[in-house]
Amino acid sequence: MGGRVSPERILRDHFPSGSSAVPLKGDASTRRFFRIQVPQSPSSILMLYPEAFVWEGSALQGNHRHLEAVGVPVPRIEGVFPEHGAVLLEDLGDTTLQMALDRNPSIDRTALYQEAIQIIAMLQERGTRDLPSGAVARQSALDEAKFLWELEHFYEHFVLGYRQARPATEEKLLFSSFFCWLAASLDSVPRYLCHRDFQSRNLMLTPGGLRVIDYQDARMGPASYDLASLLRDSSLDLEEGFREEGIRYFLSRRRELVPEEFREEFGRQALQRNIKDLGTFGRQVHLLGNEGYRQYIPRTVRMVREAMLRDQRYHTVFPLFEKYVFTPSGE
Repeated sequence: MGGRVSPERILRDHFPSGSSAVPLKGDASTRRFFRIQVPQSPSSILMLYPEAFVWEGSALQGNHRHLEAVGVPVPRIEGVFPEHGAVLLEDLGDTTLQMALDRNPSIDRTALYQEAIQIIAMLQERGTRDLPSGAVARQSALDEAKFLWELEHFYEHFVLGYRQARPATEEKLLFSSFFCWLAASLDSVPRYLCHRDFQSRNLMLTPGGLRVIDYQDARMGPASYDLASLLRDSSLDLEEGFREEGIRYFLSRRRELVPEEFREEFGRQALQRNIKDLGTFGRQVHLLGNEGYRQYIPRTVRMVREAMLRDQRYHTVFPLFEKYVFTPSGE
């Protein structure tokens, strides 16, 4: 469908004279983002994909339409230019939940996290109930195959790539056995609609409350997935007591879940999610040279280590992680 189009070309083709495009910091994807300034008009955000796409029936179109319909506070889509691989979005400002918490330690974290958890509950309840049978999100799942791929991605890009480790054959087999068990255990639970990356960097703090971005990969998954992404966030230090408050609040909103079963699932899901994060960070730093992701590695390593120490089921694989994941100095 052609190569990447420049924002200047899009400005020339679709915006009035005098408009400008200011580059914004992106994420770990191949997308680029620009703030579009149009004379005498509110600004917008241009999300630019690597190449042209078909809009009708796309995951972004379907997920946006559904989330908006069930009340999830997503940004408005103000324009679509599929021939340029571009989508124009409502400008929600620059303050993510992560930034707000970093800048103002006295902010009311409890209220903000309860608001975020209410959104997760909305996704799981009305979002799942009203999701059309043919929706893209219903055809994709955080299932055994996906979890296993993410864990193997961690082995390739964090253990072998970032750590430059070379485990022996029997050690590699133990890693593989652990990955298979963890992925299979998370595949056996009921599935609900998940945002897929519900963390503080994808929640925008606006005068009207939290708004949700980066939802194009929404799909079915465990009840614990989005909550694990939020409470075991690799970009923030959250006390264990605060995380426990979040779990309790979530269970108060999702009363049909069995608390003991959910907590056990949450522990496994949070561990899998944090291991997956290490794979992402390792790839970004080691393979792509994006040094900004290095800052998240020490915190994520600590969370993985603490999770394994809390559960005796990991005692067999713990020495392997201690040797190849936790031990290196400087973190």
